[in-house]
Amino acid sequence: MGADTDRILVIPNDVFFSRVCESLGEGGKVTFTVKGHSMFPFLRSGKDRVCVVKPESGGLTAGDVILFRFRGNYILHRIYRIRKTPDGAPLYVTMGDGNTRGTETAVPASVAGVMVKRITPEGREWECGSLSWKFCSLVWMKLLFVRRWCLAVLRRICR
Repeated sequence: MGADTDRILVIPNDVFFSRVCESLGEGGKVTFTVKGHSMFPFLRSGKDRVCVVKPESGGLTAGDVILFRFRGNYILHRIYRIRKTPDGAPLYVTMGDGNTRGTETAVPASVAGVMVKRITPEGREWECGSLSWKFCSLVWMKLLFVRRWCLAVLRRICR
C-alpha cells in the first residue's frame, strides 16, 4: 500500500456536508475533491479540489460558484442570474457549467459557501477572484447557446 496520503476516505454525503457546514459556520475554509460532472470543464470529477468559505452577507454576484442545499442535496453550481423574491430578498438562479439547460434556485439561507479557488491534482491554484477566472467564467456563461458543441469537443480532448 502507498503512503497514508494516498488513502481515500469515503463518507456519506449527509455526514460530510453537515461537517462542512459546521466548519463554514465557524468561519473556516473547507477544501474537498469535487464529485460529479456538472461543473466540467472548470471542475473535473475526482481530480480537482475546491476551497469554499462562508459567503459575506450580500456579497454574492452572478458568476460566483456556490455550495447550496437544493431538494435535500448539496450542489456546487454557478450563479447565472440573481432575481428578487416578492419580499425583495435575492433568489440565486444557478446552473452547472457542464449543463446545457435546467437551473436550480437558492435563497441566501440555503447557501453554505462560496468557492474561492480551484486546486488541480498537481497543486496549481486558480483563485476565483482573479481576472483570468472571472474572464473565463463570463465567456463560458455567454456561450450557453453553443455550449453543447463546446462540451462535446472538450470531453473528447480531456479524456
